[in-house]
Amino acid sequence: MAFSGDASHKPVAEPPGEAPSLTVLLPTYNRARSLPRSIESVLAQTRRSFELLVSDNASDDDTQQVVEGYATRDARVRYHRQERNLGPIGNFNWLLGEARTEYVLMLADDDWLDADYLERCMALMEADPSLANVAGATRYYEGTAPRALVLNTELMEEDGAARVVHYLAGSWSSAAFYGLMRRSAIVPALPIPNVMGADWLFVAGVAYAGKVITTSDTHLNRARGGASASFDRVAEISGLSGRQARHPHLSIIWFVLVDIARNSRAYADMTGPRRLLLGLRAAAVLVRHHAFDLLWDTVGPLVLHRRIIHITGPLRDRWRERHPL
Repeated sequence: MAFSGDASHKPVAEPPGEAPSLTVLLPTYNRARSLPRSIESVLAQTRRSFELLVSDNASDDDTQQVVEGYATRDARVRYHRQERNLGPIGNFNWLLGEARTEYVLMLADDDWLDADYLERCMALMEADPSLANVAGATRYYEGTAPRALVLNTELMEEDGAARVVHYLAGSWSSAAFYGLMRRSAIVPALPIPNVMGADWLFVAGVAYAGKVITTSDTHLNRARGGASASFDRVAEISGLSGRQARHPHLSIIWFVLVDIARNSRAYADMTGPRRLLLGLRAAAVLVRHHAFDLLWDTVGPLVLHRRIIHITGPLRDRWRERHPL
């Protein structure tokens, strides 16, 4: 799917008397070159009724001119420029707090949607009130390599606590963060804390409120190597502590525990002991399913030390070839 970036889309007015029930949220920072592809993939949707809200996190490139050009030509586009950079999580929280429609979808500024993404996800969501999150399958692109398809998240248990544990025991895919969500499921999970694994904490909170599915009939398209390409990069752009960068998985386990047991409003209907028990269950399942990651956080920097990287580097590369993402 390619976009020219020439902003030739024609304005489409909302039907008289019909307010959109969906807001697409697009946080951005210094992505003027890739932003047109993301915006145009939204404006080209087969479902025409929506609002696109772009939050510019105080960019110092041509982002403002790019978005204002689209807003001039299409009444569905609304642009807001932050006075100062809020950090990625701060920008997410601002956008999620600003949305007032029944349904909300977040789109990264270097990702793009299939043309039927909103139509297909909304059809599933509107047909099943038990759903809190519906996402299309994710297609990853990296240079000239064949695109990789990831089906992401399927959490259909009737019990909210079971969905949380199932999600955290899985691949920790953050793609559901960019799924179509009910605002009623989002609000209790706000604000998203600025910690390592923040998107996973948020998705877990949404999953507690309702079921999560992935449809293979449409796709979220993502380019590898973005802001979340590595834990070090996440820590750098989010202003996290060096300890979280050095021990990301241990940090995530700790934050999952305290978020469920004490901090998040998403679990407010549970008694204190039940919240603590769910937090301990979630932490335990993370330790069990990600024991190697915890070990690697500690020994990895030693194994890949510059003095022995010429020996250990090829071994690491061979392991990655046999265990692709």
